[in-house]
Amino acid sequence: MNSFDRRRFLTAAGVGVIAAAGSFTVLRDVLAAGKIKPTDADALLVIDVQNCFIPGGSLAVKEGDLIVPLINQIAKSFSNVVLTQDWHTADHVSFASQHPGKKPFETIQLEYGTQVLWPDHCVQGTEGAQVHSGIDIP
Repeated sequence: MNSFDRRRFLTAAGVGVIAAAGSFTVLRDVLAAGKIKPTDADALLVIDVQNCFIPGGSLAVKEGDLIVPLINQIAKSFSNVVLTQDWHTADHVSFASQHPGKKPFETIQLEYGTQVLWPDHCVQGTEGAQVHSGIDIP
């Protein structure tokens, strides 16, 4: 990776951090001002914008649904958009419900190290695992 590519990557990563921190208008304004101009080689990553992670979901992020209109707006600037989905079996080892006497957010030791125990979320085939219905990616 040459220094130009590295600089471009770090700039894009910084934009992702801004979005993750909740400064949605900053990201929109940066794109609108032309400070970042996505090319056909760039991609927008939309990570786990699913019903379980929005208000009312089993592992909700406060105001997590506020990102949806921004995603829809900036996705129009990208030729490549990648959406991911968190996806678990109903008996997933990371769910507190699979460990009698344990509660969500406690930890246990597994052979690979410390595991945070989560509430059941994004279970395959459930409404909670679905991408938020407001996402409108071309």
